[in-house]
Amino acid sequence: MKKQIEQLSAYEPGLSPRALKETYGIEGELYKLASNENLYGPSPKVKEAIQSHLEELNFYPETGSPMIKEAISKHLNVEPSRILFGAGLDEVILMISRAMLTAGDKIVTSEMTFGQYYHNAVVEAATVVQVPLKDGYFDLNGILNEIDDETKLVWLCNPNNPTGTYFTHEELKGFLEQVPSHIPVIVDEAYVEFVTAQDFPDTLALQQQFSNAFLLRTFSKAYGLAGMRIGYVVAAQEAIEQWNIIRPPFNVGRLSEYAALAALEDQDYLTFIRERNAEEREKFFAIDKRDAFFDSQTNFVFVNTSKTT
Repeated sequence: MKKQIEQLSAYEPGLSPRALKETYGIEGELYKLASNENLYGPSPKVKEAIQSHLEELNFYPETGSPMIKEAISKHLNVEPSRILFGAGLDEVILMISRAMLTAGDKIVTSEMTFGQYYHNAVVEAATVVQVPLKDGYFDLNGILNEIDDETKLVWLCNPNNPTGTYFTHEELKGFLEQVPSHIPVIVDEAYVEFVTAQDFPDTLALQQQFSNAFLLRTFSKAYGLAGMRIGYVVAAQEAIEQWNIIRPPFNVGRLSEYAALAALEDQDYLTFIRERNAEEREKFFAIDKRDAFFDSQTNFVFVNTSKTT
């Protein structure tokens, strides 16, 4: 076993609603908020799509997820050759880390952000530099100061998990202007469909200017498909070709692909989710009398408990 794995522990997710009810003897409805899932569920069209393809369960999925890749290509107006799918963003992060990192390499990210950047870098024996947040926000200048000749990857989470805060288009553009062009800057936008801020980055547009700007997105959050495990990266074609070598041949399930297709097609439902989430988020902010809640653009709110007593 790799020696560096000894410093890690297995991820322990929160209990499922079923397990919570059994463990604590809960009866009736239970609304679990701990994993940032979409409690409204997916579009009704997703359920119809799954039902209509149940007879295909005995077949392997098409490798590379060609149907949803073509649909995302049209939706985002990017070439299919620049898109790679994984069984959730967890697998995408794993594939990128495995392909890009070797012992002694360095990644730069933030403290208090999604833990899989750190986890997968350690597995590959890379050095991880985590820059402290600044008032709950990514310190992009601090991250810039840590980038050097050993840096192989920069991970940014926007909006950030778990704080829900974000950096703006101009802030990201200014950051990319100062990062050496050979160092990939991977922007994880897992929660982007919940965002209502007008100055949130258009990372796809920035990719036209910065070829080292890579983008992660998922169907797990606003689209309500956390249980289907499907996410993707949009990057330079050369990088996609390398990472595709790492990708397991049948990594995205057949029903997951059909579900994602149906979810993507129902943009009216996605708009409903975004608007309803924003309404409920504002109600939550309204009860904050001590300025203890971080300014979230997601479906969760981070609380500074030192200000609540």
